[in-house]
Amino acid sequence: MPRLTNAQKQQQQEQKRFMTRKRLVLIVTLSIAVALFVLLSPYGVIKRWQLTSDTTMLSTELYNQRVVSDSLRNVIRSLESDTTEIERLARERYGYVREGEDVYVIKSDSAQ
Repeated sequence: MPRLTNAQKQQQQEQKRFMTRKRLVLIVTLSIAVALFVLLSPYGVIKRWQLTSDTTMLSTELYNQRVVSDSLRNVIRSLESDTTEIERLARERYGYVREGEDVYVIKSDSAQ
């Protein structure tokens, strides 16, 4: 095996350093590309957070709509079966009066 001169040894060390730098740049570039893909892709972390937030918001809205729907169903059920409720609404909204009842109209003074 031939002996290497100092210049040759130094050249080999420079080549090793160059290759190490080249590998380091390649590894960093690939790492950045993978990190960007994981964060920004359609299947990434940021999209996942947005979808989770949307799901939570829509679940809350669905719950609120169900509460309103149940409330309206109860009103419909009472109007279909309860005659006193129908009578109450007719008196309040349309001013209906039973026979023999006296109606008193109270006018408020708008100047006050």
